[in-house]
Amino acid sequence: MQDPFGDPLPASAANKNYLMLVSVSKDNAKAIQNVLTNLKETVDKNAWPLWVDSKGLGVFIKTDLVAGEIRHAAFQGVAGDFTDIKDALVVEVGPDWYASDDSPMKNWLTAHVGAPSVPPLDSRLKRRKGGPKRA
Repeated sequence: MQDPFGDPLPASAANKNYLMLVSVSKDNAKAIQNVLTNLKETVDKNAWPLWVDSKGLGVFIKTDLVAGEIRHAAFQGVAGDFTDIKDALVVEVGPDWYASDDSPMKNWLTAHVGAPSVPPLDSRLKRRKGGPKRA
C-alpha cells in the first residue's frame, strides 16, 4: 500500500489525525449527512463533527487510512448527490495547531494531537514589520 505522495506505508501504520472539510454550492443536507454516516461507519466510529449544515461539513477523524482512502469512503454511494460539490479537503493534523480557549476544537486537538507549540520568547514575529509586540 502507498500513501498519496508515493511513500510506502508500513504494514501496521499507526492512526493519524485528520480534518475533512466539504463544501457544496447549494443546500444538500441529505448528502452531507450521508458523508458523515459513511465516515463513522467505515473510517472512524468516533469521528467528531466540528460543524455540520446543509452547505458543508467539518469533521475530525482518527484512522490508519490515508487521505485519499478517507475521501473515497466519505463519498461512497453519495456521488450522485454531489453534483453541486464545491470542494473537499482531507488534511492530516500535525503537531502544531491553534484553537481559541473557548473553542470545542481545543479539547479534541489536545486529546488527539497534544499541546500546541509554545511561541519562543524571542519570537520571529517581533522582528517582522508590523508584528505584535510582546510586553
